[in-house]
Amino acid sequence: RNPAAMPAFRQVGEKQLPQEVVFMSWSPKRDLIALANRAGEVLLHRLANFQRVWSLPPNENTGKEVTALAWRPDGKILAFGLADTKRIVLCDVEKPESLHSFSVELSITYMHWMEVTEESSVLTSFYNAEDESNLLLPKLPALPKNANHMFCIFSEEKSDEIMKLLGDVRLNALVLGGSSGFIEIYAYGMFKIATVNGVAGSCRGLCLSSDLKSLSVITEIQNSPDSEAEITYFQLDTSLLSSYLPEVTRMARKFTHISTLLQYIKLSLTCMCEAWEEILMQMDSRLTKFVQEKNTTTSVQDEFMQLLLWGKASLELQALLMNQLTVKGLKKLGQSIESSYSSIQKLVISHLQSGSEALLYHLSELKGMALWKQKYESLGLDASGIDEAITAVGSFILKANELLQVIDSSMKNFKAFFRWLYVAMLRMSEDHVLPELNKV
Repeated sequence: RNPAAMPAFRQVGEKQLPQEVVFMSWSPKRDLIALANRAGEVLLHRLANFQRVWSLPPNENTGKEVTALAWRPDGKILAFGLADTKRIVLCDVEKPESLHSFSVELSITYMHWMEVTEESSVLTSFYNAEDESNLLLPKLPALPKNANHMFCIFSEEKSDEIMKLLGDVRLNALVLGGSSGFIEIYAYGMFKIATVNGVAGSCRGLCLSSDLKSLSVITEIQNSPDSEAEITYFQLDTSLLSSYLPEVTRMARKFTHISTLLQYIKLSLTCMCEAWEEILMQMDSRLTKFVQEKNTTTSVQDEFMQLLLWGKASLELQALLMNQLTVKGLKKLGQSIESSYSSIQKLVISHLQSGSEALLYHLSELKGMALWKQKYESLGLDASGIDEAITAVGSFILKANELLQVIDSSMKNFKAFFRWLYVAMLRMSEDHVLPELNKV
């Protein structure tokens, strides 16, 4: 071939960056490039004009020293490894948010995320059956967009990022390599399906074949500080994974569902705690000032008790109610507390209960798989552990129902308290009290 006929490469752009880039990885599906710099920041840029999409600053909890990057084959999730905390973080491509993270034993030096292309009739029927579970189970309601602002909790903006973790049903595997011959394989980037032992040196490159039959490894061995590093290449036989491909896929998929549901329930509980804190903050901000400025020795509880029994408030309580709280303020406070309570109630009914029921469904299916010993015993699936998990989820569902009853009675008490206080304040201001308000 004539070399002159080959067009020369030409530079199409150049961009100056504030920090030295240590890793970069091009998205398999979009014009996006992920970068990691010396400062421990992960950045996402458009490749066409190098416009920044987002940046994820280093975090105390996850870590500051990025050592590897890899994209999920569908380009929707970016994984990166951190050496200082020995953690792997899966991040959403749409926004700089960690969707899932887990710890590894040694720091990661290389990552490769691949899709399994092997087809079989068993797998195809499983992929179709996966859709069936989506039809049987109710769709999980979206989590509140902005959990700190609880009153917009069920706003139009729906957030479904937790479901992005599930991705496509087709099996994909994240292969991790690290120092001291550390190699692990995670199905869907979440469920550990293999640990490879007996490899010498630090991993410089890894590639799992698309039929799961072999794993290519490049390692670097430093025998002494003065000598040059020795680079070795070898292949490992991973045919156990390929011969059990349908079982591995099914187990890994169940784990991904369970893991995602646990995250979903955890986030629902966080939103409930924030709604409860909102109630306490509202009450606290009104009463703290009163407690701090009180000159009398009686407790706040006694002050309210006195008002309830004798229908007369101390001058200090009267000043708090009439001047600081006011009838209008009391109405507003009552409404916001009721709104926070109903937010908690909605979260229990629509989020906790649907999440727990879906969890129970997948655990029950997993138990059925565990009892099919000839297929799943060699993969280490154990029925007794699953039984314990099913009992725990059952207890959790009962607790959620109990919580609903507690919320109901609390709301009744709160309403009664505010109604009584409202009547007492109307009397203090010598306003007309409607006869139906007196029925407390």
